[in-house]
Amino acid sequence: TLVEQLYSRRIYLAVQNVLTPLGSLAPFALFDFLLGAVLIGVVVHWVTRMRNVVRGHRLRVFLSTVFNTIALMAGIYLAFLLVWGLNYRREPLTTKLNYQSDQVTNQSLSELAAYSVGRLNQLHASAHQSGWSTLEELPSRFGQAFDQVQRRLGSSRVAVVGVPKQTLLQPYFRYAGIDGMLNPFSLEVLVNYSILPFERPYVVAHEWAHLAGFADESEASFVGWLTCLSGDDSSRYSAWLFLAPRVFRHLKESERSRLWSQLDERPVTDLRAVARRMHDAIPVVQRNASRVYNQYLRANRVEAGIASYGKVVNLILGTGAWRE
Repeated sequence: TLVEQLYSRRIYLAVQNVLTPLGSLAPFALFDFLLGAVLIGVVVHWVTRMRNVVRGHRLRVFLSTVFNTIALMAGIYLAFLLVWGLNYRREPLTTKLNYQSDQVTNQSLSELAAYSVGRLNQLHASAHQSGWSTLEELPSRFGQAFDQVQRRLGSSRVAVVGVPKQTLLQPYFRYAGIDGMLNPFSLEVLVNYSILPFERPYVVAHEWAHLAGFADESEASFVGWLTCLSGDDSSRYSAWLFLAPRVFRHLKESERSRLWSQLDERPVTDLRAVARRMHDAIPVVQRNASRVYNQYLRANRVEAGIASYGKVVNLILGTGAWRE
């Protein structure tokens, strides 16, 4: 409760309202600079210390250098906690919304799946006709929707949107199957530039949700999904395109096949395009990236690890938010 009321709703948002606009002024990803500076600094420190060591003092210098490196990592971790990481300790959304676990049933899941099929069929034509924003245009196009959703969720002070940026880690993002991430030190959004135009609104909205302090992946997915529903037809289409496969995977095979057959060919084509893009990922890189991120989430008290991504369906069902 202390983290929720004092840090996440006040201190963090005050810092975010300053850091994100400042970071957006830089034409490059500040995360690349910070990562490079740390790596180069550590290597130079080790090489310099070990090269100049006096005979007979090698062990002492080695242990001293190890200690310095550990101290640096500890300092970086403390900075992570203070700037953004404490949001992992905030109260869960289920305690702040009218969440009813008894609404998470097989019947409601089937209804949501059928509804998502209908929405994809209805929205496809208008979404594609209205055109897809570039990543740089998304803040001006959907920033107001993001504000509205934060206020609906009880925030008196809201996070400001950040301009999505490309990163030198783009090849890693592509081969690890990572769509985007938040730089927790300068609070900037980094996006995989190979995501498809109809994926952009949802992917960016998900990262904006992290900007608003929703650290849990299921909650960020939920807030990003709500943000897209509060936008125009293109963002609504992006939201349902994200959700439909995640709902379908929980259905029985017979019901899944029946609903897939009800999808128009055009949304099916878009879903297949997303699947083809994900095939660019190299399995061994993707597995290792997932394993590292799973451990990272567990270390920050997200007990479900990467499985927390799938809990967004429960949030949507339990709050009835899917009934637009």
